Amino acid sequence: MLKQAKEQLKRSVLFKAVSFNSINVLAKLITGFAVSKFMAVFIGPSGMALSGNLSNFMQSFESLSALGLQNGIVKYIAESKGNKLQFKKVVSAGFLISLGIGVLTAFILLLFSSSLSQFVFGTFKYSILFKVSGVMMPFFALHIFFIAVITGLKKIKDLVVINIVGYVFSALLIVFLMGRNQLDGALLSIVLTPFILFLSLLTRIKLAYKIIKNISFVSTSKPYVLKITSFFSMTLFSGVMFPIIFLLIRNHIIDTVGVSEAGYWEATRKISNYYMLFIYTLFNIYLLPTLSEDLNNTRFKSIVSNFYKSILPVVLLGFIGIYFLRFFIIRVVFTNEFLSMQELFGWQLIGDFFRIISLTMAYQFFAKKMIFKYLTCEIILMALIYLSSIYLVNYLSVLGAVKAHAFSYIFYTLLMFYVFKNELFKRHAAK
Repeated sequence: MLKQAKEQLKRSVLFKAVSFNSINVLAKLITGFAVSKFMAVFIGPSGMALSGNLSNFMQSFESLSALGLQNGIVKYIAESKGNKLQFKKVVSAGFLISLGIGVLTAFILLLFSSSLSQFVFGTFKYSILFKVSGVMMPFFALHIFFIAVITGLKKIKDLVVINIVGYVFSALLIVFLMGRNQLDGALLSIVLTPFILFLSLLTRIKLAYKIIKNISFVSTSKPYVLKITSFFSMTLFSGVMFPIIFLLIRNHIIDTVGVSEAGYWEATRKISNYYMLFIYTLFNIYLLPTLSEDLNNTRFKSIVSNFYKSILPVVLLGFIGIYFLRFFIIRVVFTNEFLSMQELFGWQLIGDFFRIISLTMAYQFFAKKMIFKYLTCEIILMALIYLSSIYLVNYLSVLGAVKAHAFSYIFYTLLMFYVFKNELFKRHAAK
């Protein structure tokens, strides 16, 4: 009876997270679809390809600024929230590191703005965008810090409110600037979005103030600084490298197939990002804190199994629906100009399904700080995605990029089952 009660409790927490997360994702989908529609109308496939390059590059620098620390802060907040002194040490260490790295990346963007413009766009014309982004980086770092603390505390409802406000006002900014200056406006809105996200914290000012009260440079603990920064190498590596890899793949498609085809691939990735948002936020607000709380690593199999049983059937039905409604989705979200991307949906969905299966297990890397295994597996995945994409694009045009995505994540899923074979398949003797 006690075991059943515990299982019911775990499921209720998961379904609570799913419920709030569904509201969060719905808001993101609505605002995202609206933005994509305006992009399709105002800048077309070629403009979407160029904005995708800037987005990928900014994702890399956002990861460099603070996102690499988020999982570390979430883990140690989840572990220390019952101990006021330890909680204060974690909050203080997380704030100091986030702010310091935010200022450092701001300096890099301001100093090398012209060179970065040349690298991303092939021209010095857009150097001002990187200067503006440099000013925004500290705000992004602080936003990520507060979101990480709130996530570690499992304040799911507060997270949803903050995120929805951020989505809505970011979308309004993008539509406004794009309506006034088309492509230039779209690019400017991308670098201004971090500040809008930071302002969304004002909707939960009391909660933010409670967190601020725990910040004390005197209480900053060197051991926690080292523990949190150890996560930096993990998420920083993938957070920086994956967007760069996508930028290189997109440039290869532009060079070998055409800028419009690169726009179709970027549009397919946008659709993927919208529905994958549900999974990623669920990973962050439920899976990572839950795995982190499992200090003795005795519940990994049951946590993963419970997640699969609860989420995968829903995901599969959703993906089948997306595939059969792809013509309608393209016309609603984009324009008839994008109908050629229909052939890309199937392979993208297959790849994303296996991405969900594999990442459910891979989050154990973060929860248990398995740095070497994580980096090894990520390097294998990145190399596979890049090399297979380049090879297949040469022979299959843009379709090769989504086939490479699918093949890479099927392999990565098998790799995750191999890495965690002992935890998942071996029977442990009862204690």
